Amino acid sequence: MAKNSLYDECSHIKREPMEYVADENVAREIGLNYRTIPTFEKGLFEHNCIRHYSLQRNQLLKCRWAAYKMHIEERVFAPFQFPNHRDLHFHTGAIRFLPSESINRRPDHRMKLQPGPGVDFRGQMPIPQEMHMKRGKTETVTGQRKKIKSAKKKVNPKK
Repeated sequence: MAKNSLYDECSHIKREPMEYVADENVAREIGLNYRTIPTFEKGLFEHNCIRHYSLQRNQLLKCRWAAYKMHIEERVFAPFQFPNHRDLHFHTGAIRFLPSESINRRPDHRMKLQPGPGVDFRGQMPIPQEMHMKRGKTETVTGQRKKIKSAKKKVNPKK
């Protein structure tokens, strides 16, 4: 067992081999739990596995499950990262996995910008250029912004 393992407190418990017990009660239980009777060997194997890997009967499994629950806060959860076949490169006469040199890992912001600043999983999102442009003239009146149209007002002719 490795040093500083999560399950060091269970090292005193020995792993027990699976017991293959076949008697009339087990055969009756296997026959009653299935609508169609499977082969007896398959049913016996499944019955013994269920008995062996039960938390009530298997002391090693019970101890390791308690240790896992006790140290769950210390566990580091990371997202799955699956290798991509496009990250395999032929370099110095051999095929190597070099994801940093792949052109497919570049961030792509085309057609994905949203108005206003924001934050995504990489950090600060870029602000579109349109947000920096002013549209029309603005004037401040008593702490409120008031938009003034730059077009001239039409004057009604007097009769």
